[in-house]
Amino acid sequence: MTRDLESLEAVGQRVAAARAAQGLTQTQVAERAGLERSALAKIERGQRQLSAVELARLAGALSRPLDWFVRESPPAVVSRRGEATGAGAQAQIDLLIDQAARDVELLLELGLLRTSEWPRRRLPPSLSSAAEEARRVREQLDVGDEPLDDLLAVAERLGLHGFSHIVDADGFDGAYVALEGAGVAVVNGVHPSGRRRFTLAHELGHHLFADAYATDWAVWDGAAESERVVNAFAANLLLPRGIVRNRWERLGDEDDIRSAAIALGIEYRLSWSALCAQLRNCGVIDQGQLSRLLATPPRRAEYLELGRFPVQELEPPAVSPAYAKAVLKGYRSARLGGFRTVELLRGTVTLEDLPDLRLLPIESLYSEFGSPL
Repeated sequence: MTRDLESLEAVGQRVAAARAAQGLTQTQVAERAGLERSALAKIERGQRQLSAVELARLAGALSRPLDWFVRESPPAVVSRRGEATGAGAQAQIDLLIDQAARDVELLLELGLLRTSEWPRRRLPPSLSSAAEEARRVREQLDVGDEPLDDLLAVAERLGLHGFSHIVDADGFDGAYVALEGAGVAVVNGVHPSGRRRFTLAHELGHHLFADAYATDWAVWDGAAESERVVNAFAANLLLPRGIVRNRWERLGDEDDIRSAAIALGIEYRLSWSALCAQLRNCGVIDQGQLSRLLATPPRRAEYLELGRFPVQELEPPAVSPAYAKAVLKGYRSARLGGFRTVELLRGTVTLEDLPDLRLLPIESLYSEFGSPL
């Protein structure tokens, strides 16, 4: 679990790190926070006490949540940060995955989220074994060959809490960190729905294969063999090989192939590129057919002909359902205030959207928190 920072020096270092990550001078930050520059310099050196109001102003000036300045990050985030550049787009990603991990740990500490135990797996040694691993996970989920319609809810069943945010970073798809009793993934919501789903399935692979942390700038472009294996797992988790082969047994000409591919992509909610790659990997189309399909993504008229359109999923901002339920449970039980609740829910609700709190009978409080006697 996270640890409170116990010295002025440690808090000051966090302030300095946040300022440096944004490329701001002490003068700029001091002006934003209503402080003298000399006062901020002393704060960063750990030579000056901070009031709660001053710390809140600094948090606002540096676009960081308040607890980022007073609590250490989870160990996996610290390790990940140590290998990152810490500047530009990487700093933005670092902050998002850091805060997601902190928030999940907070809910675990408050008893609002349950820790999850999931069978740890070794990274499969080949693409074919990755497909077999995906089949086993589907068996564990008891979903057969059906589409995984709500991937955030599916991931939670395996101990992974997902978040979708707009990330201003070219090519960035997602990131993952492991916590004690849970995993956390951030998906770049700027991409289309199918790509967001594939990214979350890819991060789920990192989670199940016991990676401590992972950052994926472009899941399909990973040259490392391990990333190709995780891609194969994700593709077969979303679209099992058996389904592809069964659908293709009765197809004839290439027009049938294209129509079937579009229908399959809609049903299983894959991006066009991921779908076409999976068809090729399953051996139901050749390299020439793959190239032609990739060159002509589906047009709106083709969806009209089928009478179906792709379902949009993981639209930002998005949080996983059990996480959202846990936050609202904390709000209703007065363990989380309104502003903190909205912050934890990533702007998916406003203060006006929160339910009115009713006074609870004392017996209900005892059942929730235990009797003081």
